[in-house]
Amino acid sequence: MIYLWYLFVALLPGLFWLWFYRRRDNKNPEPLKQIFKIFVWGMAATIPAIALEFAVEFFIPYASSTKYIAMVLSSFLIVAPIEEYMKYLVLKYKASTSKEFNEPMDGIIYGIVAGLGFATLENFLVTLSDGGTVIILRFATATLMHAICSGIVGYYLARQKFHPQGNGSSITKGLLLAIFLHGLYNSVASYNSSYSIILLAVLIVVMYMMLSQDIKEIKRLKVTSKIDNQN
Repeated sequence: MIYLWYLFVALLPGLFWLWFYRRRDNKNPEPLKQIFKIFVWGMAATIPAIALEFAVEFFIPYASSTKYIAMVLSSFLIVAPIEEYMKYLVLKYKASTSKEFNEPMDGIIYGIVAGLGFATLENFLVTLSDGGTVIILRFATATLMHAICSGIVGYYLARQKFHPQGNGSSITKGLLLAIFLHGLYNSVASYNSSYSIILLAVLIVVMYMMLSQDIKEIKRLKVTSKIDNQN
């Protein structure tokens, strides 16, 4: 019974942020069936990400290190790249190839959904090891971080798909930005200081504002032409 409770608790942050951001797509909201599909694929992406992280840990024991510099380096060079790339694969092969991906805003929405799915399974695994109270912190930080980072990648994916001749349409740029923000979040979260919570709050607010700006820009984006989108 306790596992069902942990699953429910782990789902709450993802469902809240899904509701919060889906309201931004009120003109042509994505079908719930497709939203659910990408959410589940986002959860599934957690499994190979963890497997890869364990594989790296076998050769480079970064997770057991108590040195802060090792934590920072592993955040930027191992954890963040693996997790952001896995979420990107969901976007590339399960979201962008769908007929439902038919307007620029869809990139951000599906990116957020994939990130929330990833964070939900991660939340469940964390609650199994640390208990349900940890979800309070993850509600406003880790879950939102995953959603924002994937949403940013989705923004660049949408620009590449619908406005390939425009500036700032590089997926590589989007991935590197997401990896940097993810690595920065992990580094701040690992910092053993009374100021960590304040720094995390500031970082999350900045990331939230960045994605909000992307949403405003993507809504103003004019698609070049249907022919361009298909090529």
